[in-house]
Amino acid sequence: MVKNNVLLDIKNLKLYYQTMRGPVQAVDGVTFALEHNSSLVFIGESGCGKTSLSKAILRLLPKNVAEYAGEVYFDGVNIMEYDDERFRKEIRWKKMAFIPQAAMNALNPVVKIEDQISEPLIVGGLVNTKEEALEKVKEALRLVGFPLQFMKRYPFELSGGMRQRAIIAMALSAKPDLVILDEPTSALDLLTQANIMNELKTIKKEYGLTYVLITHDVGTASEISENVAVMYAGQIVEYSDAERFFNNPLHPYSEKLLESIPRLRRRKDVLGYIPGQPPSLINPPKGCRFAERCHKRFSKCDQEPPTYEIQGRFVKCWLYERGEQDAR
Repeated sequence: MVKNNVLLDIKNLKLYYQTMRGPVQAVDGVTFALEHNSSLVFIGESGCGKTSLSKAILRLLPKNVAEYAGEVYFDGVNIMEYDDERFRKEIRWKKMAFIPQAAMNALNPVVKIEDQISEPLIVGGLVNTKEEALEKVKEALRLVGFPLQFMKRYPFELSGGMRQRAIIAMALSAKPDLVILDEPTSALDLLTQANIMNELKTIKKEYGLTYVLITHDVGTASEISENVAVMYAGQIVEYSDAERFFNNPLHPYSEKLLESIPRLRRRKDVLGYIPGQPPSLINPPKGCRFAERCHKRFSKCDQEPPTYEIQGRFVKCWLYERGEQDAR
């Protein structure tokens, strides 16, 4: 990877939550780099740390943070060194935007759509007048296919698809470099999901945006991703370009995830599954965190899992010390 083309470079990022039983290691030593105008999809089970990672990047932290550390380089600058006020003024929303999965929860139900999108533009100093803000609002709404006659309506008067489009327009109105999408189509019907994902792909191509997509839907991931990161128990266990990942996953957990998806050219009664439960993130295993559920487990898996690089792909698995990659 060419470092001078990297937009987001994260090194050993940690976010632990304090609980009465001890700190929960929601994000534990995550490292990855993402180039300009590219897309990265995070997949994994619920509770694996995907959303917590997005909050750590955007510094949208709850009050019960036990530890928050690491390095987050944005366009070559370590923004972890910024205080909260500078981060809010210079980075969040202007350079990094966030699209949440629950649009109705994110939108204020008693404020009209046009006001919810225009107010941050005015407060953030990106426009000088209300009229200028409204022009930018219209531009953003047109971009996502939102009918302008609905912009004076309240969120509760809109369908789920329209509300999600409004949230996307809000995120794009400041023209950020990086957009983090957390399950942007999870509560929508299949047709609306497809339409929104197609619009997002078009917007990315036309405006040169960089996407980080968080999803449970591996089918959605395959539509928009150029790179794939698989998270398990707070860690990235595999990082790969999308084409090689979907054709040949390396980590046993990745294999099981893909086996659990129905395919047109596979018998319906042979879907795979992952036995057992994820480990506790208060007291995670010393070795591989997937070991207890892994069908390829052996004695060395109880040690600290390594990170191997195999032809530009990264995987946390002892199998690759034994030469398993040669068989692939």
